[in-house]
Amino acid sequence: MKNGKFFGLGLLLIVIAAVIGFSFFRSGQPDQVSITGLVGGEKINLLENARVKEIAKKEYGLTYDYRKAGSVDMVQPGASDNFQYLFPSSQFAADLQEYLGGENQFSDIMFNTPIVLYSRHIVVDVLIKAGYVTEDNGIYTVDMAKLANAMKEGKSWADIGLTELYGDILVDTTNPNASNSGNMFLGLLANALNENKAITKDRVTELKPILKAIYNKIGYSQTSSSDLFNQFLKQGVGAYPIIAGYESQWLEFSKIEPNVYNQVKDDIVMLYPSPTVWSSHVLIGIDEGAEVMRKLMLDEEVQEIAWSQHGFRTIVSGTETDAYQDLPGVRKDIKSVMALPQADIMLELMEAVK
Repeated sequence: MKNGKFFGLGLLLIVIAAVIGFSFFRSGQPDQVSITGLVGGEKINLLENARVKEIAKKEYGLTYDYRKAGSVDMVQPGASDNFQYLFPSSQFAADLQEYLGGENQFSDIMFNTPIVLYSRHIVVDVLIKAGYVTEDNGIYTVDMAKLANAMKEGKSWADIGLTELYGDILVDTTNPNASNSGNMFLGLLANALNENKAITKDRVTELKPILKAIYNKIGYSQTSSSDLFNQFLKQGVGAYPIIAGYESQWLEFSKIEPNVYNQVKDDIVMLYPSPTVWSSHVLIGIDEGAEVMRKLMLDEEVQEIAWSQHGFRTIVSGTETDAYQDLPGVRKDIKSVMALPQADIMLELMEAVK
């Protein structure tokens, strides 16, 4: 009988210890949160990164989902209904969300990448001879004002000696009314046509028909920066002599598709416009649940992953190019930068090129 009592007491103590242990374990775990947002396509590989997902779940109790959307599209009235966060690719998109009456809990820059142009050596070599592009230690810079004026004047590829290509000198972009990279290039082009000065109200009326004529010649535009970049890689120089995109796309491509990158790296050239504009990837919290997503994106390891594996210049990295020291043509610092036109002016320009 005595042994039975001891056994019962021991069992009770084990149960109590288990309950206390489980409670202690639970108290050390973060609350579980599930959110869904709208995200620019160029960030999908980062969000799909297995280590980022692991950190989200283990350290922050976060499970996130997303739908791909253009940065301009996602901030339109009603677009964010039933979503907890937006992750566009520019400060302009965040400003536009508020300008159009949208509400948010916060709006913070998570990382940056400059707008660049992509082309191939058959094009770039001729652009160098014609004085549009310079090369210094493998880094290529395009004179944005000179290129913009060639587009304005309707110069053809044949005019500068590139008889293999048909048509006028143009830069293919995503739709400026749907996607951020195209929207930012529109602002950059407008500034370049304004002697590399941020366009002001008094110049809008004069520049709108010029921009409209250029975009009419460009024709159909993709609505996703990632889709345009993939088309550029697949369809060749005849279809896309030059495109506008993000620096991060080429850097990330070298990491996630190393075999394909090695096949095309000697042909494709990344060009930095002078000046360029920063694409600031802004996390917009629509409701309080998005606060956990902000903590995740600012996590030091996630910031490092964003740079070293996906090419985004971040708070803790990106001022040095060590992660890409074997990648030719990557600028250590981005110094020649200008601001986009103000939101109300950008809306006028966007309307002009619809």
